[in-house]
Amino acid sequence: MAEGTKLVLTFATASSDKATTFTFRYAKPGATTAQVKALINAMIANKEIYEYPPVTAKSAKTVTTSETVYDLSA
Repeated sequence: MAEGTKLVLTFATASSDKATTFTFRYAKPGATTAQVKALINAMIANKEIYEYPPVTAKSAKTVTTSETVYDLSA
C-alpha cells in the first residue's frame, strides 16, 4: 500500500435517493477547512458536468494511509 492522503467528499444529489462520493488521491495533507469548502462550492456551482449533480455537501474527510515494511529474513 502506498503512503498518502486522500480527500473524500460526499454530496446529496438532485435525486433524493442518490448520494455521490468523490475521492481525490494525492490530496494536500494540510488542507484547511476554507480550502475544502471552496472546492465543495466550486463543485456545486459546476454541477452540470456530473452524472449525479451534487446539491449539498454531506461530509468531507481526509484519509491518510501509511506503510510499514517488515524484514522477514531474520
